[in-house]
Amino acid sequence: MKATLLFFFLSFIWCGYAQSNSQEARESQSLLYDQDSTLSPLKLDRELLKNYSKDSRFDYSDKEVEENWWSQFKTWIHKTWNQFWRWIFGDYESNSFIVFLFKVLPYLIIIGVLIFIIWLFYRLNPGVGFFKSKTQPEILYSNEEKIIRSKNIDKLVDDALTNQDYRLAIRYYYLKVIKGLDESEIIEYQFDKTNSDYISEINNKQLKSHFLKVTFLYEYIWYGNFAVSNSDFSKAQAQFVELDNLISKKDG
Repeated sequence: MKATLLFFFLSFIWCGYAQSNSQEARESQSLLYDQDSTLSPLKLDRELLKNYSKDSRFDYSDKEVEENWWSQFKTWIHKTWNQFWRWIFGDYESNSFIVFLFKVLPYLIIIGVLIFIIWLFYRLNPGVGFFKSKTQPEILYSNEEKIIRSKNIDKLVDDALTNQDYRLAIRYYYLKVIKGLDESEIIEYQFDKTNSDYISEINNKQLKSHFLKVTFLYEYIWYGNFAVSNSDFSKAQAQFVELDNLISKKDG
């Protein structure tokens, strides 16, 4: 009994001591207010604020950047591209493979176009041997060049007449004229030149006049798919023979 009373007595004393310490700790941690000093409003240096407002580094307002025509064009291309593929596949963004394909496809198209341009340049410029060995040069000619530079054109004319292909015979006659002018150094033949270029190179008025006639005749028959009869060919042949004789005289 005495032991029980002693236990409650000590517990009461300990609780009172703990409460006293807790109260003192709260009082020591409380804020102190200075109620004796007078309050004064905060004053800002207006001149300093004015300088800051003029400094672009402190300008945080959102500004709309005006796009130039190139940026607007690229934006339009991008939107049109996306609309086109959405029209075909719908919401293709949910498919990761299609999204990847769309990102890569423009670059593949550009690479393909560049390869085509290089190939076309190589084909149209046979003298440029990018992929040829210097020890074994090879000259590539177009069909027209092969006829002018290495073929017996008179035999080609005879073969065309044998087959009654008068339109083709007119073409061979015209290439024979070009070959004769080139060999006589009246013009300089190049496969990429036009008939107008050759006309401008001829200085002799009589020769130029006859060449204009046969050029008009040739272009009308060959490029116009004009059906040529035997009598039509005979009339055209007379013009080519006359011009060929003029070239021979100038050459002589």
